[in-house]
Amino acid sequence: MNLVTEERLHLLARLAAERSELLAGLLGLDGKALTEEPFLEGWTVKDALAHIAAWDRWEQRQMARMVAGAAPEDVAVDAFNAAVVNAAAGRSLWEVVAELQDARAAWLAWLRELPDEVFFADRPSDDGDWAFPNCLEVQWQHDAEHAVQIAAWRQARGLASGVGPQCVLLAALGAAREELLAASALVPDQDRASRPVCGVWTLKDVLGHQADWERVGVEGLRSMARGEPLEIEHIADIEAWNRRHAEARRDQPWDAVWADLHETREALVAILEGMDQTDLSRSYRFPWGPEGTPYQWVSVFVSHDREHAQGLREVV
Repeated sequence: MNLVTEERLHLLARLAAERSELLAGLLGLDGKALTEEPFLEGWTVKDALAHIAAWDRWEQRQMARMVAGAAPEDVAVDAFNAAVVNAAAGRSLWEVVAELQDARAAWLAWLRELPDEVFFADRPSDDGDWAFPNCLEVQWQHDAEHAVQIAAWRQARGLASGVGPQCVLLAALGAAREELLAASALVPDQDRASRPVCGVWTLKDVLGHQADWERVGVEGLRSMARGEPLEIEHIADIEAWNRRHAEARRDQPWDAVWADLHETREALVAILEGMDQTDLSRSYRFPWGPEGTPYQWVSVFVSHDREHAQGLREVV
Protein backbone atom coordinates (compact mmCIF):
# COMPACT_ATOMS: atom_id res chain seq x y z
CA MET A 1 0.00 0.00 0.00
CA ASN A 2 1.53 3.35 -0.99
CA LEU A 3 1.09 6.45 1.15
CA VAL A 4 -1.29 8.12 -1.29
CA THR A 5 -3.63 5.13 -1.35
CA GLU A 6 -3.49 4.89 2.43
CA GLU A 7 -4.63 8.51 2.73
CA ARG A 8 -7.49 7.83 0.34
CA LEU A 9 -8.62 4.78 2.32
CA HIS A 10 -8.69 6.86 5.50
CA LEU A 11 -10.87 9.43 3.76
CA LEU A 12 -13.32 6.74 2.65
CA ALA A 13 -13.35 5.21 6.14
CA ARG A 14 -14.28 8.58 7.66
CA LEU A 15 -17.02 9.05 5.06
CA ALA A 16 -18.46 5.64 5.93
CA ALA A 17 -18.22 6.28 9.68
CA GLU A 18 -20.20 9.52 9.57
CA ARG A 19 -22.95 7.99 7.42
CA SER A 20 -23.17 5.06 9.81
CA GLU A 21 -23.42 7.43 12.79
CA LEU A 22 -26.22 9.32 11.07
CA LEU A 23 -28.32 6.23 10.38
CA ALA A 24 -27.63 4.59 13.73
CA GLY A 25 -29.04 7.74 15.30
CA LEU A 26 -32.41 7.00 13.69
CA LEU A 27 -32.80 3.54 15.21
CA GLY A 28 -35.78 3.22 17.51
CA LEU A 29 -37.70 6.13 15.98
CA ASP A 30 -41.11 5.12 14.70
CA GLY A 31 -42.63 6.04 11.36
CA LYS A 32 -44.55 9.01 12.73
CA ALA A 33 -41.45 10.53 14.32
CA LEU A 34 -39.51 10.12 11.08
CA THR A 35 -42.15 11.42 8.67
CA GLU A 36 -44.49 13.73 10.59
CA GLU A 37 -42.73 15.32 13.56
CA PRO A 38 -41.12 18.72 12.82
CA PHE A 39 -37.38 18.32 13.06
CA LEU A 40 -35.45 21.24 11.56
CA GLU A 41 -37.10 24.49 10.45
CA GLY A 42 -40.25 22.61 9.54
CA TRP A 43 -38.46 19.66 7.94
CA THR A 44 -39.12 16.11 9.01
CA VAL A 45 -36.31 13.57 9.31
CA LYS A 46 -37.52 12.12 6.01
CA ASP A 47 -37.04 15.54 4.42
CA ALA A 48 -33.51 15.74 5.83
CA LEU A 49 -32.64 12.32 4.41
CA ALA A 50 -33.91 13.36 0.97
CA HIS A 51 -31.81 16.52 1.26
CA ILE A 52 -28.68 14.53 2.19
CA ALA A 53 -29.17 12.14 -0.73
CA ALA A 54 -29.62 15.03 -3.16
CA TRP A 55 -26.36 16.63 -2.07
CA ASP A 56 -24.52 13.32 -2.53
CA ARG A 57 -25.84 13.23 -6.11
CA TRP A 58 -24.89 16.87 -6.62
CA GLU A 59 -21.37 16.31 -5.28
CA GLN A 60 -20.80 13.39 -7.64
CA ARG A 61 -22.01 15.45 -10.61
CA GLN A 62 -19.61 18.28 -9.78
CA MET A 63 -16.68 15.94 -9.34
CA ALA A 64 -17.50 14.28 -12.67
CA ARG A 65 -17.63 17.69 -14.34
CA MET A 66 -14.19 18.53 -13.00
CA VAL A 67 -12.74 15.22 -14.19
CA ALA A 68 -14.10 16.09 -17.64
CA GLY A 69 -12.39 19.49 -17.48
CA ALA A 70 -15.42 21.65 -16.67
CA ALA A 71 -15.95 23.93 -13.69
CA PRO A 72 -18.42 23.07 -10.92
CA GLU A 73 -21.93 24.41 -11.42
CA ASP A 74 -23.26 27.33 -9.44
CA VAL A 75 -26.09 26.40 -7.11
CA ALA A 76 -28.66 28.47 -5.24
CA VAL A 77 -28.57 26.48 -2.00
CA ASP A 78 -31.88 27.56 -0.50
CA ALA A 79 -33.77 27.02 -3.74
CA PHE A 80 -32.09 23.65 -4.26
CA ASN A 81 -33.02 22.51 -0.76
CA ALA A 82 -36.59 23.71 -1.11
CA ALA A 83 -37.03 21.85 -4.41
CA VAL A 84 -35.64 18.63 -2.92
CA VAL A 85 -37.91 18.75 0.13
CA ASN A 86 -40.93 19.64 -2.00
CA ALA A 87 -40.27 16.62 -4.22
CA ALA A 88 -39.82 14.37 -1.17
CA ALA A 89 -43.31 15.25 0.08
CA GLY A 90 -44.84 12.83 -2.39
CA ARG A 91 -42.43 9.99 -1.67
CA SER A 92 -42.61 7.34 1.00
CA LEU A 93 -39.98 6.91 3.69
CA TRP A 94 -38.96 3.65 2.00
CA GLU A 95 -38.39 5.48 -1.30
CA VAL A 96 -36.36 8.24 0.36
CA VAL A 97 -34.18 5.77 2.28
CA ALA A 98 -33.62 3.75 -0.90
CA GLU A 99 -32.50 6.91 -2.71
CA LEU A 100 -30.19 7.81 0.18
CA GLN A 101 -28.51 4.42 -0.14
CA ASP A 102 -28.42 4.44 -3.94
CA ALA A 103 -26.94 7.94 -4.13
CA ARG A 104 -24.13 7.06 -1.73
CA ALA A 105 -23.44 3.68 -3.35
CA ALA A 106 -23.22 5.23 -6.82
CA TRP A 107 -20.86 7.95 -5.61
CA LEU A 108 -18.61 5.48 -3.78
CA ALA A 109 -18.44 3.16 -6.79
CA TRP A 110 -17.44 6.12 -8.97
CA LEU A 111 -14.85 7.33 -6.46
CA ARG A 112 -13.23 3.91 -6.22
CA GLU A 113 -12.65 3.83 -9.97
CA LEU A 114 -10.69 7.11 -10.02
CA PRO A 115 -6.93 6.80 -10.41
CA ASP A 116 -5.01 8.32 -7.50
CA GLU A 117 -3.55 11.04 -9.72
CA VAL A 118 -7.08 12.18 -10.60
CA PHE A 119 -8.41 11.89 -7.06
CA PHE A 120 -5.56 13.92 -5.57
CA ALA A 121 -5.20 16.49 -8.37
CA ASP A 122 -5.12 20.17 -7.38
CA ARG A 123 -8.41 21.89 -8.21
CA PRO A 124 -8.19 25.58 -7.24
CA SER A 125 -11.23 27.74 -7.98
CA ASP A 126 -12.35 31.31 -7.43
CA ASP A 127 -14.93 30.08 -4.92
CA GLY A 128 -12.70 27.67 -2.97
CA ASP A 129 -10.47 24.63 -3.18
CA TRP A 130 -12.33 21.82 -4.98
CA ALA A 131 -9.67 19.15 -4.39
CA PHE A 132 -11.53 15.87 -4.02
CA PRO A 133 -10.38 15.16 -0.45
CA ASN A 134 -12.00 18.48 0.47
CA CYS A 135 -15.21 17.43 -1.29
CA LEU A 136 -15.35 14.26 0.80
CA GLU A 137 -14.77 16.25 3.97
CA VAL A 138 -17.67 18.55 3.11
CA GLN A 139 -19.96 15.54 2.74
CA TRP A 140 -18.95 13.81 5.96
CA GLN A 141 -19.28 17.07 7.83
CA HIS A 142 -22.74 17.40 6.32
CA ASP A 143 -23.71 13.96 7.67
CA ALA A 144 -22.15 14.76 11.05
CA GLU A 145 -23.99 18.06 11.32
CA HIS A 146 -27.36 16.44 10.74
CA ALA A 147 -26.53 13.54 13.06
CA VAL A 148 -25.89 16.01 15.89
CA GLN A 149 -29.13 17.84 15.12
CA ILE A 150 -31.12 14.60 15.17
CA ALA A 151 -29.60 13.55 18.49
CA ALA A 152 -30.40 16.93 20.05
CA TRP A 153 -33.95 16.81 18.67
CA ARG A 154 -34.52 13.32 20.02
CA GLN A 155 -33.31 14.33 23.44
CA ALA A 156 -35.30 17.56 23.52
CA ARG A 157 -38.50 15.81 22.48
CA GLY A 158 -37.90 12.86 24.78
CA LEU A 159 -38.59 10.44 21.96
CA ALA A 160 -38.55 6.90 23.32
CA SER A 161 -36.69 4.15 21.54
CA GLY A 162 -39.04 1.53 20.16
CA VAL A 163 -39.54 -0.44 16.97
CA GLY A 164 -38.85 1.64 13.91
CA PRO A 165 -39.44 1.01 10.20
CA GLN A 166 -37.75 -1.97 8.62
CA CYS A 167 -36.23 0.16 5.84
CA VAL A 168 -34.28 2.29 8.33
CA LEU A 169 -33.06 -0.77 10.22
CA LEU A 170 -31.82 -2.31 6.98
CA ALA A 171 -30.12 0.95 5.99
CA ALA A 172 -28.40 1.29 9.37
CA LEU A 173 -27.31 -2.35 9.20
CA GLY A 174 -25.84 -1.80 5.74
CA ALA A 175 -24.10 1.44 6.73
CA ALA A 176 -22.54 -0.18 9.80
CA ARG A 177 -21.18 -3.01 7.67
CA GLU A 178 -19.83 -0.51 5.14
CA GLU A 179 -18.14 1.29 8.05
CA LEU A 180 -16.56 -1.98 9.21
CA LEU A 181 -15.35 -2.91 5.73
CA ALA A 182 -13.95 0.57 5.10
CA ALA A 183 -12.05 0.39 8.39
CA SER A 184 -10.84 -3.13 7.55
CA ALA A 185 -9.44 -1.84 4.26
CA LEU A 186 -6.99 0.27 6.28
CA VAL A 187 -5.08 -2.90 7.20
CA PRO A 188 -2.63 -3.83 4.41
CA ASP A 189 -3.35 -7.18 2.76
CA GLN A 190 -0.11 -8.70 3.97
CA ASP A 191 -0.94 -7.83 7.60
CA ARG A 192 -4.49 -9.19 7.80
CA ALA A 193 -3.55 -12.39 9.59
CA SER A 194 -0.47 -11.23 11.48
CA ARG A 195 -0.83 -7.67 12.78
CA PRO A 196 -2.66 -7.29 16.12
CA VAL A 197 -5.49 -4.77 15.77
CA CYS A 198 -7.74 -5.68 18.74
CA GLY A 199 -5.68 -6.86 21.69
CA VAL A 200 -3.94 -9.95 20.35
CA TRP A 201 -6.48 -10.41 17.57
CA THR A 202 -5.63 -9.78 13.94
CA LEU A 203 -8.08 -8.45 11.37
CA LYS A 204 -8.80 -12.05 10.38
CA ASP A 205 -9.69 -12.81 13.99
CA VAL A 206 -11.95 -9.75 14.27
CA LEU A 207 -13.88 -10.54 11.12
CA GLY A 208 -14.17 -14.20 12.08
CA HIS A 209 -15.54 -13.06 15.44
CA GLN A 210 -18.11 -10.89 13.62
CA ALA A 211 -19.17 -13.84 11.48
CA ASP A 212 -19.45 -16.17 14.48
CA TRP A 213 -21.73 -13.80 16.37
CA GLU A 214 -23.75 -13.08 13.26
CA ARG A 215 -24.33 -16.81 12.87
CA VAL A 216 -25.94 -16.67 16.32
CA GLY A 217 -27.95 -13.71 15.08
CA VAL A 218 -29.15 -15.60 12.02
CA GLU A 219 -30.22 -18.57 14.12
CA GLY A 220 -32.18 -16.39 16.51
CA LEU A 221 -33.78 -14.22 13.85
CA ARG A 222 -34.81 -17.29 11.86
CA SER A 223 -36.69 -18.61 14.89
CA MET A 224 -38.40 -15.27 15.46
CA ALA A 225 -39.35 -15.02 11.77
CA ARG A 226 -41.23 -18.30 12.24
CA GLY A 227 -42.86 -16.96 15.40
CA GLU A 228 -41.04 -19.52 17.53
CA PRO A 229 -39.12 -19.13 20.81
CA LEU A 230 -35.37 -18.74 20.52
CA GLU A 231 -33.54 -21.99 21.11
CA ILE A 232 -30.04 -20.62 21.40
CA GLU A 233 -27.25 -21.57 23.73
CA HIS A 234 -27.07 -19.35 26.80
CA ILE A 235 -23.56 -17.92 26.70
CA ALA A 236 -22.67 -17.30 30.33
CA ASP A 237 -18.99 -16.52 29.71
CA ILE A 238 -18.78 -14.42 26.57
CA GLU A 239 -15.01 -13.97 26.73
CA ALA A 240 -14.48 -17.73 26.89
CA TRP A 241 -16.91 -18.20 23.99
CA ASN A 242 -14.99 -15.62 21.96
CA ARG A 243 -11.63 -17.26 22.68
CA ARG A 244 -12.94 -20.71 21.81
CA HIS A 245 -14.33 -19.59 18.47
CA ALA A 246 -11.25 -17.54 17.62
CA GLU A 247 -9.07 -20.58 18.27
CA ALA A 248 -11.31 -22.74 16.08
CA ARG A 249 -10.65 -20.33 13.20
CA ARG A 250 -6.91 -20.01 13.87
CA ASP A 251 -5.79 -22.07 10.87
CA GLN A 252 -8.54 -20.99 8.49
CA PRO A 253 -7.38 -19.07 5.42
CA TRP A 254 -8.38 -15.44 4.99
CA ASP A 255 -10.69 -16.27 2.07
CA ALA A 256 -12.74 -18.67 4.22
CA VAL A 257 -13.24 -16.08 6.96
CA TRP A 258 -14.10 -13.41 4.40
CA ALA A 259 -16.67 -15.68 2.77
CA ASP A 260 -18.23 -16.49 6.17
CA LEU A 261 -18.49 -12.80 6.99
CA HIS A 262 -20.45 -12.09 3.83
CA GLU A 263 -22.55 -15.24 3.83
CA THR A 264 -23.79 -14.73 7.39
CA ARG A 265 -24.70 -11.12 6.63
CA GLU A 266 -26.55 -12.13 3.48
CA ALA A 267 -28.52 -14.69 5.48
CA LEU A 268 -29.38 -12.16 8.20
CA VAL A 269 -30.56 -9.57 5.66
CA ALA A 270 -32.61 -12.14 3.73
CA ILE A 271 -34.51 -13.13 6.87
CA LEU A 272 -35.00 -9.52 7.93
CA GLU A 273 -36.31 -8.53 4.51
CA GLY A 274 -38.95 -11.27 4.77
CA MET A 275 -40.34 -9.88 8.02
CA ASP A 276 -42.98 -7.17 8.31
CA GLN A 277 -43.50 -4.56 11.02
CA THR A 278 -45.73 -6.87 13.03
CA ASP A 279 -43.05 -9.55 12.95
CA LEU A 280 -40.41 -7.07 14.05
CA SER A 281 -42.54 -5.89 16.98
CA ARG A 282 -43.28 -9.25 18.61
CA SER A 283 -41.63 -9.89 21.96
CA TYR A 284 -39.44 -12.90 22.71
CA ARG A 285 -37.35 -13.98 25.66
CA PHE A 286 -33.72 -13.54 24.75
CA PRO A 287 -31.29 -16.26 25.93
CA TRP A 288 -29.04 -13.90 27.92
CA GLY A 289 -31.39 -11.21 29.15
CA PRO A 290 -34.92 -9.87 29.30
CA GLU A 291 -37.49 -9.97 26.57
CA GLY A 292 -36.94 -8.08 23.36
CA THR A 293 -38.07 -7.74 19.77
CA PRO A 294 -36.48 -8.89 16.50
CA TYR A 295 -35.89 -5.20 15.77
CA GLN A 296 -33.78 -4.91 18.92
CA TRP A 297 -32.04 -8.21 18.14
CA VAL A 298 -30.86 -6.93 14.76
CA SER A 299 -29.93 -3.51 16.16
CA VAL A 300 -27.26 -5.24 18.26
CA PHE A 301 -25.42 -6.18 15.07
CA VAL A 302 -25.40 -2.55 13.96
CA SER A 303 -23.66 -1.64 17.23
CA HIS A 304 -21.27 -4.59 16.99
CA ASP A 305 -20.01 -3.67 13.53
CA ARG A 306 -19.63 -0.04 14.58
CA GLU A 307 -17.74 -0.95 17.75
CA HIS A 308 -15.10 -2.93 15.88
CA ALA A 309 -14.89 -0.39 13.05
CA GLN A 310 -14.07 2.32 15.56
CA GLY A 311 -11.49 0.08 17.19
CA LEU A 312 -9.80 -0.53 13.85
CA ARG A 313 -9.68 3.18 13.00
CA GLU A 314 -8.04 3.91 16.34
CA VAL A 315 -5.14 1.53 15.83
CA VAL A 316 -4.53 1.58 12.07
